[in-house]
Amino acid sequence: MSGTGIVMVGVHHRTQGIAILERVRAAAENGSPAAAVAMGARGAVGVVTCHRVELYLEGVEPGTAGTCFGAWCEGGVDGVEPVVLRDEAAARHLLRVAAGLEAAVLGDDQVLGQLRRAYAAACRGLLGGPLLHRLFHAAFRTGKRVRSETALGRGGRSVAGEAVALIARRLGGLRNRRVLVLGAGEMARIVVTRLARRGAGPVLVANRSIERARALAAEVGGRVVPWSWRARAAASVDALVVATGAAGPVLSEAELAGAVAGGRQLVAADLSMPRNLPSAARGLPGFELVDLEGLAAALEQDAVRRRDAVAAAEAIVEEELDRWQAWVRSREAAAPGRRGGVAVGRGG
Repeated sequence: MSGTGIVMVGVHHRTQGIAILERVRAAAENGSPAAAVAMGARGAVGVVTCHRVELYLEGVEPGTAGTCFGAWCEGGVDGVEPVVLRDEAAARHLLRVAAGLEAAVLGDDQVLGQLRRAYAAACRGLLGGPLLHRLFHAAFRTGKRVRSETALGRGGRSVAGEAVALIARRLGGLRNRRVLVLGAGEMARIVVTRLARRGAGPVLVANRSIERARALAAEVGGRVVPWSWRARAAASVDALVVATGAAGPVLSEAELAGAVAGGRQLVAADLSMPRNLPSAARGLPGFELVDLEGLAAALEQDAVRRRDAVAAAEAIVEEELDRWQAWVRSREAAAPGRRGGVAVGRGG
């Protein structure tokens, strides 16, 4: 088939190290995909997660996609060579992302929501062209089918859920274990819910906004800790989970050393991007730190263990891709003078 006029340009956990992802992600969050539209793209949707920063474009040549990506992530892509996919490959990639097949944790159940929010933001900014509208709805359908028709997402898989499972293994169970959670966003909510379900208690929640911490703690019968007391609280718990939006460490190496003083043991999971716990703390006696990169490495064999579910999910991706391609072909046939099915106007 001829080109669909869709291009994906970006970086993700399989092509770049965590330090580069942190830098590009910070730049993307300070920018806007509207910069790509200002450069001539007929549509642009920017997807930012812990493990990927990707720009889906409509109506641009692949050779200019990197320039559009640079405009969105200004100042964060120096020395970075982003991946560029076009047409069928770009469409397949988005469907695989929605299916959870490209996630660090296979079947991650947070990815679909993140794609929906990225698409909604593009719609609010009138940035989504007609091809992108159709493609993202195909992605949502793919993700929903994979979760309802396969075992890939069974059990509500996510980075946060896997972190809780890892802490449980390290502690020999979570029942009656004291856990401190720093943060009150979506990932922190998944963490406290899983902790409560496994019998952890008490679950302590600290956040810069004490109102948000109070609301989250109330959902699971947990306790609120003032943000300024977080170091003191870390010295009284068995495990620590950090999931904030801070731009840097929220506990220092010295504070973590104090948390394990006197022979104490502390298991910590840093789920933040950028990292919110200092890497240097790994050498502290009694302190075990797992971050996003380490969590992904520990799950490398997940695809092998869950081969049947992966095959079923990949079959759904190909079915929905065929459906997408058939729509593009019919669109091209209806308007043969329109290159790659790209409309003149920009959708809302």
